[in-house]
Amino acid sequence: MEILPRRLLFIASIGNPAPYQNTRHSAGHLLLDALKPLLETALPNTGLYHETWKSPSYMNVTGPNLVRRLEQWATERANRLERIANVAATRSSSSTPNLPAQTTYPTTLVILHDELSIALGKVRVVRGGPEAFSLRGHRGLISICETLRKKGLYPRSAASKSASGPLADLSILRVGLGIGRPTSHETGAVSDYVLKAVTDKELKAYHAAAMPVVDTIREELYRPAGKV
Repeated sequence: MEILPRRLLFIASIGNPAPYQNTRHSAGHLLLDALKPLLETALPNTGLYHETWKSPSYMNVTGPNLVRRLEQWATERANRLERIANVAATRSSSSTPNLPAQTTYPTTLVILHDELSIALGKVRVVRGGPEAFSLRGHRGLISICETLRKKGLYPRSAASKSASGPLADLSILRVGLGIGRPTSHETGAVSDYVLKAVTDKELKAYHAAAMPVVDTIREELYRPAGKV
């Protein structure tokens, strides 16, 4: 019998819009472009449980738009799965073996982003926000985590710990894609470096990183609630 996913995944890439969409700072977007067709083939019949979304905002103001879309999607998907589960409950399990039986699913926000601190094409996966591992000054991650904190979604605020709903047990999975770094650590040099257009060699390295990320997403999709 097929094992169904155990959680909802909102897979969001962050970067910058035109004219910076093909720069190193938008490596998260480029990774998502390579990832989407792989998800369709490597994780068939799981599309109901995950969504891919590319942030249209500039990096430093990513948070509000991303969190708004996360809330909308998680609510819509949870309601849809509940309706399907109710239908399944009224039918014979033998005749509809692949209908979801759960009525609630924890949600994971998967953030695809550029990462200066690791080598080109390498991937670093971090579970959690700044409490787990430094955001290293990444403005996109800071904007997202600050928006989640203000809404009491992550970490859960004292007022909302007893709340229910699709984001009552929100997890964060940060997937950083290495873009290398300039020899100088000066702010101007770093800014120039991340806003340079990606070379063919770099783009090939980003695409090569997509398959290991698929494996990470598969593991998260089937991770039981409460398991670290």
